[in-house]
Amino acid sequence: MQKQPDKMLAAVEHETARLKTLYQYEILDTPAEADFDDLTKLAAQICQTPVALITFVDAYRQWFKSKVGMEITNAPLEAGFCPLTVQKGDTLIIPDTLADPQFAKNPVVVSPPHVRFYAAVPLITKDDYSIGTLCVVDFVPRQLEQKQIEALQTLTRQVMAQLERRLFSYRITEKTQQLDQALKELTHTQTQLMHNEKMVSLGHLVAGIAHEINNTLNFIYANLPHANQYTEDLLSLIKLYQKYYPNPVVEIEAATRAIDFNFIEEDVSKLMSSMTIGAERIHEIVLQLRNFSRVEQTEKRAVNIHEDLENTLLLLGHRLKGISEYPKITVIKEYGHLPEIECYAGQLNQVFMNILSNAIDSLQCNIVSKINDQPTPDSNPCIWITTKVLDSDYVVIQIADNGAGMTDKTREMIFNPFFTTKPIGYGTGLGLSISYQIINKCGGQLTCVSAPGQGAKFVIKLPIRA
Repeated sequence: MQKQPDKMLAAVEHETARLKTLYQYEILDTPAEADFDDLTKLAAQICQTPVALITFVDAYRQWFKSKVGMEITNAPLEAGFCPLTVQKGDTLIIPDTLADPQFAKNPVVVSPPHVRFYAAVPLITKDDYSIGTLCVVDFVPRQLEQKQIEALQTLTRQVMAQLERRLFSYRITEKTQQLDQALKELTHTQTQLMHNEKMVSLGHLVAGIAHEINNTLNFIYANLPHANQYTEDLLSLIKLYQKYYPNPVVEIEAATRAIDFNFIEEDVSKLMSSMTIGAERIHEIVLQLRNFSRVEQTEKRAVNIHEDLENTLLLLGHRLKGISEYPKITVIKEYGHLPEIECYAGQLNQVFMNILSNAIDSLQCNIVSKINDQPTPDSNPCIWITTKVLDSDYVVIQIADNGAGMTDKTREMIFNPFFTTKPIGYGTGLGLSISYQIINKCGGQLTCVSAPGQGAKFVIKLPIRA
């Protein structure tokens, strides 16, 4: 009693494997191909039949890859004799269908096209699976000579050879595409590694320079308050002399006029203030250099993006309000519902500060454009800040402006260290490079979209979870 189920299970497993083999050729429902059509025409000519077919049998139908004397492209499994040929896996010849009780009531015999003669050779794969047939059909009874049968078998082997070549060509194309993709990824990885190596070397160099500058700067910075105090003390002493000795000797009077003492008295405080501002500016540059050489590693924590953006805008409020030279910059906020994300909070604030500061600089530089050498104020400079969740795994922050925009060449260079479009003294060219490193370290992406006259949009994509 156990043999019958075992036999049925084996048949199911064999059919499953046969269909898997058929589908590997990816031949079903493909357009006509001359290589197959030529073989079908030869089969019809050699056997002197009006119909010849290359048929593939899947789980639900018979599909005709190539056909002579037939218009349809599909037939049900119960119509015709190809499924039986595939099942037997051997040549099947029916000289007269009506004279054979096994086939006399087949749908294609008792109704159009009223097939009376059928001969087929199965298409056998190298794994010994029968996936279809090369068959010839006639509407009158007939016989085939042995040479015709042998020729039909030869043509069947040619059909399989075409299938194998077609599969090999497809796999070669597919493998070539995979190799091309792998080569692109390898080239990208190599370029990235080279870039990282350069950045590490550059970071060490910058760190050394920043250290040396900082040592000298600390000496200058520490002595500026004393120099300022000494200068004030000396000026106070001179004023006392002027108060109690209002009539100096001729030689002192001449020296006072020669050095323009009154001007020095007025300008010395401005001079000391300028020196202090300059030292502070150098100090800021050194801090940026240190940040560039080692974007400080701190603990990640949950961050409220909107709070950080608002805090940054608060710090930049004095630049957004506008002055006599520049109109007010309007900030348009479209905040989505964002969860807290895990990142380096202080460094993310630095990114917001850098991008927003650059947007303000761009707008202020674009306030007055020249049309026929006549200044024309831009009456509505704007910054747009948009936030949203992307695919539940990322948040996206977009910061855009309606400034002058950038050319493609400039846009491709903005994340390079020390590249800047600002005048000398107005930027170090490190802000966006540092920002790029920070976002990359957080597992995100920082990109820019811009065109001349179209403003600039910076897109920050950050993972919600570290």
